Amino acid sequence: MTMWQKIKQKLWQRFDRWLEQRQPAATELTLRQHLLYVFPSTYGAWFVLLIILLYVFGSNYQNNLILLCAYLLLSLFCCCILAAFFNLYKLQLKTSPPLTMPLHTYASQNLTLSLALSHAQDKKMLLFSGNEFEALLFETLPELVQLELYPRPRGFYQLQRFKLESYYPFGLIRCWTYIQLQQAYWVYPTPSVSKNSNAAPRQQILDQPDQLAPYLPGDPASSIDWKRLAKNPWQPVVRQNSESSTPALPKTLIVTATGAALELQLSDFCFLLHQYEQQGESYCLITATGTIGPDQGQAHLHRCLQALVLC
Repeated sequence: MTMWQKIKQKLWQRFDRWLEQRQPAATELTLRQHLLYVFPSTYGAWFVLLIILLYVFGSNYQNNLILLCAYLLLSLFCCCILAAFFNLYKLQLKTSPPLTMPLHTYASQNLTLSLALSHAQDKKMLLFSGNEFEALLFETLPELVQLELYPRPRGFYQLQRFKLESYYPFGLIRCWTYIQLQQAYWVYPTPSVSKNSNAAPRQQILDQPDQLAPYLPGDPASSIDWKRLAKNPWQPVVRQNSESSTPALPKTLIVTATGAALELQLSDFCFLLHQYEQQGESYCLITATGTIGPDQGQAHLHRCLQALVLC
């Protein structure tokens, strides 16, 4: 790293700390005067130079028409400053309402984050840009903005500070702000099917012999004894499995791998957790930090997935 890069990095760090004091993370934010920055754009700088040249020429040659043109352009420039400022002033941004389940995605997959916007007046030509998503340009601001976050490795993340800017109305003035919203999200391991897993085998329960019963309307066709039906089609019978009195043991997953094998094991366990949940089975997860479960349900599933993330 060169000396200039080190100096630039330190300046950005100091600037980030200054922004953190000026606008800390919040779930709802209203853009006020102390959060908006206004400065001429490159096109606006040339426009100012043109006004200065017109004023100098008009003064030297005592040409009132050139002076009037310079004053008109200066008035237009001042109006653009006010228009650019009020285009972002009092704009309200709000993160998604609290969900029953945590905001999440899986590694190597995008995550769509919704931002609710409210404003009393029409806002035009707004550009959202940041390090976590592609830039979005809106001619007229909608009520809901969808941010498509880039894929990230597994972990627990906080939405980074992003920039909102506008060159409205004529591109002469740039008005921008840096927004930090309090929005956390989880990136779970990618589920993958693997033949090798450390899941404890479920206790094998021997069922009692099948019992035959006369067929009744409403019985599933899969339970019909078709061999007996072929011999005696007038008396169909169905098979009924007797229930075992021995309760089923919960599935147990134990995180034991380290290093490069850890990611493979976490991906396998992520797949198994979803499979157990779909089958309605009880399961528990054992990690280095503790034991979760046994239990079942969506809340329990996400607790286990979050424990995999923190491994």
